[in-house]
Amino acid sequence: MILPICANCSLLVKYKRLLGAFLLIVPFVLQRLLVARSSWIEQVYVRQIFPILVWPWRTLTGLLPFSLTELLVILAPILLVCIVVVLLLARRNVVYKPMWTGLRRSLAALLIIASWAFMLHHGFNYLREPVAQSFKLPVQARTVTELENLGVWVVEQATTARAACEEDEQGVFQIRNTLAVTLPQALEGYHVAAARYPLLAGAAARPKSVMLSPLWSYTQITGLYMPLWVEANINTDQPDYLLPATVNHELAHTIGFAREDEAGFIGFLAGTSSPYADYRYSSYAEALIHVLNSLMATDQAAYQRITQRVPPAIWRDIADANDYWQQFAGPVATTSTQVNNAYLKANLQPDGVHSYGRMVDLLLAWYQENNLQKTLPEALP
Repeated sequence: MILPICANCSLLVKYKRLLGAFLLIVPFVLQRLLVARSSWIEQVYVRQIFPILVWPWRTLTGLLPFSLTELLVILAPILLVCIVVVLLLARRNVVYKPMWTGLRRSLAALLIIASWAFMLHHGFNYLREPVAQSFKLPVQARTVTELENLGVWVVEQATTARAACEEDEQGVFQIRNTLAVTLPQALEGYHVAAARYPLLAGAAARPKSVMLSPLWSYTQITGLYMPLWVEANINTDQPDYLLPATVNHELAHTIGFAREDEAGFIGFLAGTSSPYADYRYSSYAEALIHVLNSLMATDQAAYQRITQRVPPAIWRDIADANDYWQQFAGPVATTSTQVNNAYLKANLQPDGVHSYGRMVDLLLAWYQENNLQKTLPEALP
């Protein structure tokens, strides 16, 4: 009777492993199978199912005053050492083998849960309808003149917003309030924008400041959305003028906008709708950088004309940011960019990091659709 029982146990273990592998890859297979179902993803999944799925996670992590993602990063090396120790002990002493077996099964279960959580909270959102379609924006080929006109308008708006902001003794923009006050202010911009753009109505997550931000800057990453528990993590050591736009970008991910170029555009809508000058300026300034980069690549003369319109105050902010990031240039930043590029391509963004440049197409379409001349909202300091 012993041999059949042992054989059955071995067969059961084999089936469990196959089942585990199957459950691990199913969400990624589903993502590929649903590529052609963008309308269903948009109308059913993103707008009806996704908000329900993320609500408990967003609520629970929002109760924590610290970044759960950062805590995991700090504990990860310790957990890894513990796993290695248990593995070595299990190989030397049969007493520790059940401990290793239980740990291994727990890790496998957590990996399966993580794969499903990633896809349900973020991965499937890459398949939704393009923002140009859902917002009915006329994205099309544009002339350099149209791009230059957008540049003129963005410079004007950035200049107006910058005049309402504060600066330090070097004349560089600085955030008016503390981080504890500034980060939650982003939600007000989303609330205002949602009155005009209902797709922004989903409650965004609470943005979290990362305590190890000075070290994080070596990766040259300004923000990170953790889809496993719907958390927007912000590198708060970055230059002040970039910070509010980064917050809005990461919050766009938490309400279902996965593509980077589209998250940037959604962040622009929320930021420019904000009653706070810091958020308006940061959003217009980021848009200006995108426009200037596009003009530099297409028409040097138009680029020069726009740069001459940019006031010294904004140039001081840009120069300060360039100096900040230059000190972190190196192999860590290069590797980080390569990893991010591979991640984007793996999630059906074939342009990789270059997809950020397509935000200009959305800005141009939005600029045309809104007749280009819009008054700023009532400003609060």
